Amino acid sequence: MNILVVNAYVRENAGDAALLAVCLRQVRAAFPQARIQVAGMEDPRVHPAFEGVENIGSIRRYVADATVSTPRRILRKAAGMLAAPLTLLLSRPVSRVLRPLLPAEVRREADAVAAADLVVSMGGGYFNARPGLDGYQNVFYVVLPLLLAERRGVPVVLAPQSFGPFPAPAQRRLAAHVVRRAAFALAREDVSVDILAGCGVRGLPVRRSVDSGFAFAPPALGDWRERLGVAAEVPLVGVTARQWLAPEQQQLYERALASTIDTIRAGGSEVVLIPQVTTDYLGDDDRIVERRIAGYCAAPPLRVDDRVDFRELKSLYAECAWVLGTRFHSVIFALTSGVPCIAIEYEHKTRGIMRDLGLEQWVLPIAEVSTASLGTLLARLDAGRGEYLHTLATRLPGYVARAEELPGLLRAAAERRPVGAGA
Repeated sequence: MNILVVNAYVRENAGDAALLAVCLRQVRAAFPQARIQVAGMEDPRVHPAFEGVENIGSIRRYVADATVSTPRRILRKAAGMLAAPLTLLLSRPVSRVLRPLLPAEVRREADAVAAADLVVSMGGGYFNARPGLDGYQNVFYVVLPLLLAERRGVPVVLAPQSFGPFPAPAQRRLAAHVVRRAAFALAREDVSVDILAGCGVRGLPVRRSVDSGFAFAPPALGDWRERLGVAAEVPLVGVTARQWLAPEQQQLYERALASTIDTIRAGGSEVVLIPQVTTDYLGDDDRIVERRIAGYCAAPPLRVDDRVDFRELKSLYAECAWVLGTRFHSVIFALTSGVPCIAIEYEHKTRGIMRDLGLEQWVLPIAEVSTASLGTLLARLDAGRGEYLHTLATRLPGYVARAEELPGLLRAAAERRPVGAGA
């Protein structure tokens, strides 16, 4: 049996790396003897495998490769666009004749889809679009392998993820077309279900599910307190931040975090700025933001300035007394370690999942972050820590259990098609 996992991201994003690790574990649990491949955003020449699974690259990675010159990138985008009519619109005999015109990485993903018995689009927050050409391009390359699979009758499962927004009618129609033909489309919060309903997809195959990050439970790695030089009796507070807002608003957000860090440290706790994402792709490196925040502080807090394996990073959150998290998988990493969190919301996944857990009162929209608003939440957390921990103890076990439903759904999807039918 051949299984292809598509839309994987990069290991320097700790949350997405955890989602991919869980996805691969759950695929193996469903099909222990299957041949599994990953098509994602990592260059297979640099990273030929992830968790022992072959990485073949992807059309999406090929056209977005920032390491090549702008003219070459334009040519690659044209080649990517060529892949769609060749594989979606033309007959199979004609497609086979024209196939050698495609770049090798584009051919590899198209061939892997054609040979697959099941295609799994990994969990995350990528199935969306923004206004403008970039928004159309993103959703097009996200759905392309799914369209290829569905045209060939290969079952598609969209692992737990967020859907939307889709601001344009054409984007909504494209999303609906793909989701409606999937075996299962797992939405990790109610807002995504509502967005898909607004696209015209109601009921099955859409199914309410749980973010796979709640099933990520690696063994503890390393002694982070010794590494950071923090004594056992000193409370440690983790903070994650990211680039998200327009420059003026971004600076207000960063200065508010710095002021809050000063307040926390004045109360006797130590603070560590934790980079959840350290990729060069699109300049999305939390360390850049966190260096600025540290510079705004009265005295620099602790910072993790290295690229740290996502499993090891999970252990750091477990050492914290509580976490102030913008990156939402930093919040999930902490919550699953029994650590209370204040979550700064930049996309609807944050509020939706915290609402599921009965923790919506601990969510603050990123545009509303200020020294005063964070101070109010800090005071409430200090007074209500016991209640927070009780809510976690009550709600989390069942929620985590739901995150392990994917293997059964994968088996159900694969049973709809004879093994080997995609070759």
